[in-house]
Amino acid sequence: MIDYWCNAFTPDREPLWQQVIEQDGLTIKLGARGDDAFVDAAGMVARMNQAAITTLMLPVCDLPAGAGLDEFAHYALRPTEMHQLAAAHPGRFVGMFSVAPDRPGDVAAANDALHSAWCVGLHNHTHSWDHTFDAPVFDPYYELAARHGVPFVMQAGKSGGHRVHKLGHPRAIAGPATRFPTVDFVLSHLGLPWLTETLEAALEHDNVFIGTATHPPRRWPDELLDFIRGPGQNIILFGTGYPLTGHLHVQAQLDALDVPAAAKEALRHGNARRIFTRIPARVGG
Repeated sequence: MIDYWCNAFTPDREPLWQQVIEQDGLTIKLGARGDDAFVDAAGMVARMNQAAITTLMLPVCDLPAGAGLDEFAHYALRPTEMHQLAAAHPGRFVGMFSVAPDRPGDVAAANDALHSAWCVGLHNHTHSWDHTFDAPVFDPYYELAARHGVPFVMQAGKSGGHRVHKLGHPRAIAGPATRFPTVDFVLSHLGLPWLTETLEAALEHDNVFIGTATHPPRRWPDELLDFIRGPGQNIILFGTGYPLTGHLHVQAQLDALDVPAAAKEALRHGNARRIFTRIPARVGG
């Protein structure tokens, strides 16, 4: 399996999640508990082996000075962390540079990251910025994705926190998908609660895909399952959004899905491997 969105998983991140949940009064429940608890790199590799996970894709960015607890960068990897993970465990951990359109020099930083062997795409934690997908401020990043031949992953739908939810409405992908036809866009988090609009966007545009991160299979709506059984077999990518969904506990839920075997294989890894062409074909320990 390939998990297209896994946040930083090391034990030092756990207190940050607990603190921000308490600080903001969020109803989020972490799936990182028991066998799926926060763990060091070696422990995560062992877990991945147990769960038949070949590769985790992790958002990567620098942490700006003075960042509050609700700054997404806390929960992403630093570039140095990503470099060390990728070097120690080739192919098991790859990164997506998480863009910060309001920070000077960020486009250049994204370009630099895309020249790193670990970088397989670009990423947008949408609700951290006061911009919808079709805002001109993102065009330089879409141009980078086109130039380097990598996908662009963005959180769609509502935010789990106290942010402007409408920023993630899936209808805003129409402009970028049309203007950048060679870029594959992944609308993450199923675009909920606008699932119907998300599915429609993927059907309308050949370069729009849908990711399941943060939503465990046992909670997937019938509308999504029908889509996977039908026209969406080659459109849906599986992700956990760890620590919101745990890797070991989700396996039985995936196995229990009432979808054809071919669709399940495409969901687990086939679609991600086809879209993220920089993911190594062979992986190390």
